[in-house]
Amino acid sequence: MLDPRIKGISLLPSKFAIPSNPLQASFSLLQEAEELRLQRKYSRAEEICESLLRRYPDYVAALHSLGLINLEKSNYQRAFDCLARAAMLNPESWTTLAALGAVYLRLGANEMAAQVLGQARRLKPQAPSILAILGEVYDEEREYQLARDAYRQALVLEPDLLGAAIGLGWALSDLGEYAEAAKIFEDVVKRGVGLDEPVFALTTLPASVISIDLLSALDKIVKNESQDAAELENSAAFARAAVLATIGRHAEAWGLVMGANQRLFGLMRKEMQPFIQRQDLSKTWARENIVPPVRGAAGDSGPISLFILGPSRSGKTSMERLVATLDGVKRGYENPIVETSVRRTFQTARFPTGNHLESLPVQLHQQFRDKYLQQLASRAGSAMVFTNTHPALIYDAARIAGLIPNARFIFMKRDTEDTLLRIYMQKYEKGNPYAYDLKAARAHISWCHEMMDLLAAKLPDIVRVIRYEDMVADPVTALSIAANLCGIPIQHGPLPQLGDDRGCAAPYREFMASESAKHQDRL
Repeated sequence: MLDPRIKGISLLPSKFAIPSNPLQASFSLLQEAEELRLQRKYSRAEEICESLLRRYPDYVAALHSLGLINLEKSNYQRAFDCLARAAMLNPESWTTLAALGAVYLRLGANEMAAQVLGQARRLKPQAPSILAILGEVYDEEREYQLARDAYRQALVLEPDLLGAAIGLGWALSDLGEYAEAAKIFEDVVKRGVGLDEPVFALTTLPASVISIDLLSALDKIVKNESQDAAELENSAAFARAAVLATIGRHAEAWGLVMGANQRLFGLMRKEMQPFIQRQDLSKTWARENIVPPVRGAAGDSGPISLFILGPSRSGKTSMERLVATLDGVKRGYENPIVETSVRRTFQTARFPTGNHLESLPVQLHQQFRDKYLQQLASRAGSAMVFTNTHPALIYDAARIAGLIPNARFIFMKRDTEDTLLRIYMQKYEKGNPYAYDLKAARAHISWCHEMMDLLAAKLPDIVRVIRYEDMVADPVTALSIAANLCGIPIQHGPLPQLGDDRGCAAPYREFMASESAKHQDRL
């Protein structure tokens, strides 16, 4: 049943529709919509805003609120339509520009997000909400130190800004500052807001830094109107399993992830065929078409691009942390630099936009190389080595070697059963359809190992293969291999704590074997 005030503005005949002060009544209704939005009662808030806009199409504040509602509901295109129109009508509203920046970010337009946020900051230099969204932009670009600083600055200005607190926690986690990240997330949980994200985040951190009862915290998560119940249930199952695994309740943990994986693989099974096809094509191309590595031009002092690649959960991040102790190395994390350069190349050449290097026509290779080097100079700064652990780059490693000057590769191998378990117990934000089925995940690991062996044999001067187990047992030797590959001196200072996850599959081998046998029986 619609509220009578909405009827009075937009639905009843005109002789009943105009109160004594329609503008004041509209303002009051918009205030109500904002209160409902803050309570996550999106349907009712959306009804009010749309009703107001039917009467006043240029009502900037209603467009702004409707944009925020759709942003929070992940309806990003609708949010963009509302906020872009609001910004067009009032380009001096820093709040609308900040929200529009957040929408650009969700749509993957990071540079546009930064530009719009720059406009907003010129209007309101110390607005904490702008700083929080800017932190998200840095996070997407894998500039985690800049993200951390932006979030911290936002929290100095507004200590209760929830989004900035959660963003700071993630930035600290990505930087390996786990104890401080745990404190941030725990503080959010203790506020009693019932959000899932800080609780799920805590389950990804080392158990040694956690001080609250995570099982109890998982029980207190409250679903909001915009969340999909099945997706939340699956995410909660992975999170609960992670907690149970740390306290030795392996059978319960396995039961939870197996059920969640079966549900997810059922939803993602259709993505497997193009995924497998891409693997096969990449391996065939690498076998048949390896070209000589591209060296830098004479006198070129540009940085080395060090790609640390391998299957998911194989130790790439740990190896990158180790390499980052060398002078002149900047961590790129899972950097989008290659994908961005490919996309910009297609766009500049007036082709339909593509994201994969293998789809780039030969005549665009030089343009890609130029755009990559421009991006590299911007991201690496004065560093001699810029690392990248983006997992999808293993498909294009052979092409990268022939297109990007001064490329180097470290491939990480790990015990197959340990890798398989860690993949199977991980819920990925997107992609990786193989991860939710043991047979598919095992086949993917095998494909990665074959690719690594193939490239190591064909490109011995620029490729090294390091086993996770060897890196954990002897990090100094692993670091020496990386330093020699990049031609930089090794220091003998303190090394980071890499953790030791060797043999993690041992408590689950019986469960994994039983599930694999069931799969064979079904075939």
